[in-house]
Amino acid sequence: MNTGSAASRAAAARAWEPVLDLAGPEGLDLGEQILAVAHQVAVGSLSAPLTDPGRPGQDKADLAHRLFHGRVDDRVVELLQALVRGRWSAPVDLISALHDLGIEAILTGARSAGTLEQVEQEIFGVSAALEHDRELRRALEPSRRSRGRDRVRLAQQVFGAHLTSSTMSLVVWCVRHRAEGGVPRNLRRVAELAARLQDRVVADVVSAVPLSDVQLGRLRALLVARLGTDVEINATLDPQVIGGLKVVVQDQVIDSTVRHRLEAVRSALAG
Repeated sequence: MNTGSAASRAAAARAWEPVLDLAGPEGLDLGEQILAVAHQVAVGSLSAPLTDPGRPGQDKADLAHRLFHGRVDDRVVELLQALVRGRWSAPVDLISALHDLGIEAILTGARSAGTLEQVEQEIFGVSAALEHDRELRRALEPSRRSRGRDRVRLAQQVFGAHLTSSTMSLVVWCVRHRAEGGVPRNLRRVAELAARLQDRVVADVVSAVPLSDVQLGRLRALLVARLGTDVEINATLDPQVIGGLKVVVQDQVIDSTVRHRLEAVRSALAG
């Protein structure tokens, strides 16, 4: 999302934040509605007229009102109107902004209910389950051979009994939304937004064997000192790393695994 789109999203988000804070646990319902609006804008080819730079902002806001008034909460309509009054570099940027705002609304509702950390851990749990079950991961991925409602039904059957309603709503979005990187990337997007609401970042840590609580504590302290912010560690296992750790946080990769060192030696010998 470039500068123009980012500015429009930020302006609408600033106006939306106090509304969402007042909504409290209703954030779940508002977030689900925002994601539903994003879906309708995408499948109905509405993003182009709603972001047309040749149309006055109020004209686009009036169009948004005609399209969604009475179908969703008035607060959601007002948010969409605030968004479309801005300038967007590409129509898809509006849809992406709606996705982020919808996810953030669900997460903020969970924070108001005191369940945000639980939701974050459940998202990590779903990610781990898909990482270790290739067949399930493939079944949940959007494709021409599967229908969205069938994928959603499968996700609900597999995870519904184990997740809070907030987490399940987010997993449904992850399964329904097509994105580069598929469902795992969508889950990561949700986890990053959850961490941001708690003023911290997510560090993915891969090791061959489970790390002890002491080791995790030391690693977290090192990362906090290096990054200057609180860190949530998402630890996963991969026997193929052989030994050592691979840490991915934001755009940084720290790879001290034995596998990585062996690959470097092989490359040097081949060169």
